[in-house]
Amino acid sequence: MKINNFLILIIISSLSVFSCADLDDVSPINQIPTEAAITSEASSNAALNGVYSEIQDGDLVFDGWLALAQFFTDEADATGTFPTRLEFGNLNVFPANGTMGTVFTDLYDVINEANNVIALVPGVSEDGFTEEEKNDIVAQARFLRAQCYLHLVTLWQEVPLVLTPTVDVGEVLNVAVSSQDEIYNQIRADLNDAVANLMNPTSTFRASQQSANAFLARVALYQENWSEAQSKAQEVLGSGFDLTGFPYLSDQIYSLNFTSNDGNLLGFFYGPSDLGGRYSCGPNPALIAAFEPGDARFAATLDTSSFTVAYGLKYPSFSAANAGVATDPIYFIRHAEMVLIAAEAAAEQGDFAAASTYFNQVRTRAGLPEITLDADNYVDAILKERFTEFAFEGSQRLIDLRRRGKALEVLGPLGYDACDAVWPLPQRDVDRNVNLQQNNCCNC
Repeated sequence: MKINNFLILIIISSLSVFSCADLDDVSPINQIPTEAAITSEASSNAALNGVYSEIQDGDLVFDGWLALAQFFTDEADATGTFPTRLEFGNLNVFPANGTMGTVFTDLYDVINEANNVIALVPGVSEDGFTEEEKNDIVAQARFLRAQCYLHLVTLWQEVPLVLTPTVDVGEVLNVAVSSQDEIYNQIRADLNDAVANLMNPTSTFRASQQSANAFLARVALYQENWSEAQSKAQEVLGSGFDLTGFPYLSDQIYSLNFTSNDGNLLGFFYGPSDLGGRYSCGPNPALIAAFEPGDARFAATLDTSSFTVAYGLKYPSFSAANAGVATDPIYFIRHAEMVLIAAEAAAEQGDFAAASTYFNQVRTRAGLPEITLDADNYVDAILKERFTEFAFEGSQRLIDLRRRGKALEVLGPLGYDACDAVWPLPQRDVDRNVNLQQNNCCNC
């Protein structure tokens, strides 16, 4: 997904990558109009590839998409030495945390690159470059923008909603936060545009109508719109879907791809020193204990016996030799999530027969006995199943505990307080943006 044409990348990046969090660190580039960067079908596609490239940023790949949220729960322990990561592991994050600030900035870098594509591609005029093709490129950029804002709103809640390219300095950078409802409305608008305009590639590494609908199901779940969550999940799954026909982890809908020329450090960070890894992220005992005897997912998720430390297996390209060239994907969204969304949404609407049918597809594939869901057990049962199914795949555990009102109960013994329901905004952004107010968080 990296741009091979480095000249185009340099031009586009130099003119458009600076987010609202970055602009105070650079001098404005005024020599070439921004519009000159996207003037053809080739440069439009190069700019879009730049957005995909940005979501592979090294700081986002480990800390942003995965580790920080995992450290903040009973899913993973910060087993490395970086003090900024240890703050998350201790559930004691300060606004000056540099790792968090970098992740926050990188998310806005993606958003700003997407905003440039969205703003400029429709105006490109070139023979053979059809409106359908332009709409597809814009729809992919809107999909990626929605993905970033969903990550921001679920972890920081109210954040600046920036929908136009940042191409200047000064007062334009002082963007106040938007409400969660406003951000969610924009996410839904972007994803609905993606559903309407994507040309639907078959690759799970690019935005598609299916992946946009899958994210819409996730959004509806988070907003407790149970009817829509169920209908969207069922739309993705299709009639008669059976998860047991997919081997574990092969049920990908949308993933972050890597090649040996454009790899990642995930195995290095999750792997123990015995395998040449740094071991920055290890499983919490609560995760290990959550797997029932006979759960087939355990052997694909954890190794608790080979060495002196337990470690995760979702990114198995261990050792320093693979550092930076590993091709293990990040599983952004899978069919198993759609099945469990349908189960939870059905249960919330009182249809426990349908809820049980969906829920037990996950358990049957894992080699576990069926459970009949009812009004008394469905919340805890589904939370536990999501915990073991999506271990080390993202921020689901933290979001799930918060949205179900279980965070204090489950994470309280680890130090979680009511003010931990939101992460602090990076202090450097608050300091230089007169319209940005700090969140009501524990160390703010």
